[in-house]
Amino acid sequence: MTVISDVKTTLATMKGIQAAFSKLALTSTDQKAKQIFHDCMMETEPIISDLQKQVEFMMAEELQYKNS
Repeated sequence: MTVISDVKTTLATMKGIQAAFSKLALTSTDQKAKQIFHDCMMETEPIISDLQKQVEFMMAEELQYKNS
């Protein structure tokens, strides 16, 4: 597996984690749990953004990743 494949896999995993927190926040009946899940979901946003930027950078800067 190449580095960019690992980064893309991590990005997809983080998006899945974010979706899971979102679902938990929406379906939880306990208000405190709802807030915790929502906060966790929001904390994933900058990580996802940074990973997306890294993928774009790698694809733009590294010839070996152009076709990945």
